[in-house]
Order: sequence, then C-alpha cells, then structure tokens
Amino acid sequence: MNKSEKTRQYIIEVASPIFNKKGYAGTSLRDITEETGLTKGAIYGNFNDKDDLALSALEYNLGKISKIVFDETARYTNSCDKLISMAEAFKKNYEFSVKMGGCPVVNAAVDSDDGNPLLRQKVDRFIKKWKKFVTSIIDDGKEKREIKAEIDSNAFAMIFLSALEGGVLLSKATGNRKYIDSAADHLISLLKEMRL
Repeated sequence: MNKSEKTRQYIIEVASPIFNKKGYAGTSLRDITEETGLTKGAIYGNFNDKDDLALSALEYNLGKISKIVFDETARYTNSCDKLISMAEAFKKNYEFSVKMGGCPVVNAAVDSDDGNPLLRQKVDRFIKKWKKFVTSIIDDGKEKREIKAEIDSNAFAMIFLSALEGGVLLSKATGNRKYIDSAADHLISLLKEMRL
C-alpha cells in the first residue's frame, strides 16, 4: 500500500466504529477529524464526501462481521454443523458486537431505511448475499442427504437470518444477551431436527 492508500484505510478503520455507534446520519465530520487527528481536507482528499466514507465504513464493518461468522462455517463439512456453527458464532461474538456498537447490518438497515438509499442498497445486497449463502448450505445438505429433503431452503434461510439479527437487536436494545442466546439455541434445536 502506498501512503495515500494507508491513509484511506486508516480513516476507514477509525471511522467505522464511530458510524456504527452514532449512526450514519448522526456521525459528523468533526467526530471523524477528532478521532483520526486529520483535517477535513485530508478526509475529503481521500473520499468524495461523507456518504462515500460512510459506504466504505459500512463495507469495512460488514467485512469484519462476515469474516467472524463465515470463517466458523469453513471449519465444518456437514451442512447442519456449518449452520449450527454460524448460530454459535452469534452467541460467542455477542460481546464483540456490543463493543462495535451493535450489529452493523441492523444498525445500517435501521439508519438508512428512509434516509440513505446508497446505504440501504449496500445492506440489501449484503442480506441477499448472506441469505443465498445459507440457502446454498441447506440445498447442499439436502443433496448430500444431511438435511431432510422437505425443508424449504429459502424459507428457513429467511427465518434463520431474521432470528439471529432480531436476537442481536433485542439483546443490544435491552442490555440482556438472553435474546440472542435463546434465538441461537432455538435455531440449533431446529437444525438438529432437520439433520438426517
């Protein structure tokens, strides 16, 4: 990386938790300059505007969460075990998510649903990609005779993601991690019933 690329990456890494905690609309350029120690000119020398930086920060936050969750699934070959490990990853990494200011998927979705179409599109693409990933694991499991054939892959993937994200949201909102723990445990029990 050259100096310009390093500066850009530094700004993204410092700004990402600020956007995730304060919101994409609620984060000011002043918040970013104070935390980075850089001038507005240095920020705008690396990004077109605040929205450009916000999109980069969201992508960075989604990448961090994805790596944690998807790396867990790579350790397993059985389809049910892959999905169980994903649910377990949400439980295991809940405290990390809280330190980040909550799940970036939920935060960005709530923050952008009516106000920032570019952020909303990025979240929408991420959710679709994630749903496709879960659906493909279920389809693969049915093909390998690891998961019951009658399971509706698409419907289960939507329930799976909704339960995990909803669990994180409610746990963060109430300060009680039982919501994510219960959601993950329920999904794990369903996956055990789906196993052949």
